[in-house]
Amino acid sequence: MKKINKYTYLFVFLMMIVAACNEPITEFGFEGSFSGKIVDQSGNIVAGDITSGGFVVEALGENDQVAMVLRIKGDGTFANNKLYPQVYTVTVKGPVTTFPPVSIDLTGNKTVVQDFVVTPFLTVSAPILNGSATSTEIKVNYNIVENGSYIASTRQLYCSNIPYPNASTGSGTGYATKIVTLSAKQGTAMITGLTAGTKYFIRVGAKATGATAFNYSDQLIVTTP
Repeated sequence: MKKINKYTYLFVFLMMIVAACNEPITEFGFEGSFSGKIVDQSGNIVAGDITSGGFVVEALGENDQVAMVLRIKGDGTFANNKLYPQVYTVTVKGPVTTFPPVSIDLTGNKTVVQDFVVTPFLTVSAPILNGSATSTEIKVNYNIVENGSYIASTRQLYCSNIPYPNASTGSGTGYATKIVTLSAKQGTAMITGLTAGTKYFIRVGAKATGATAFNYSDQLIVTTP
């Protein structure tokens, strides 16, 4: 009977490792899925800002010490489809009045879609085009409603060729953001110095006195002629 030396065993072992490394990876983690939208009492979206952590949905698992943070997008939606399948206590934190925690059950890798109704400190309506845009100017009407005792201390209009702009969007190669300070809670604002044949995304942001994050409107999309 032939003896197989140790080098042969080593060679076979290494080939098995190489083969395993070439196998496609199909397991990417847990499959519990939780998503939804933030709306006000009228059913209008309460817009967020994906670039900051000032307005979020927090999901604390029953066996966890730290909550999972889901940022709220500019269209008011949030989602995470790789959550551990357990029961979560969920709340909304940011420039909204106190939100009572709710329970979400993702055991068995469930998919849960649930919208949350909140009262924002400030209700910021999407700007409305006033008249027709010119090749260099856009005029819009805006409206900010102060809820309860909250007062809008900062009011701004953002216009950029990047979706859902804010005060920190800035300008760079191929894109530019303009910020117009708004002097009142409602009125008409003019955006000037624009470029012809360009799609612009326009929205309003307002921050209440004492708040650390802005309330935002949905965006208006306008293409200059």
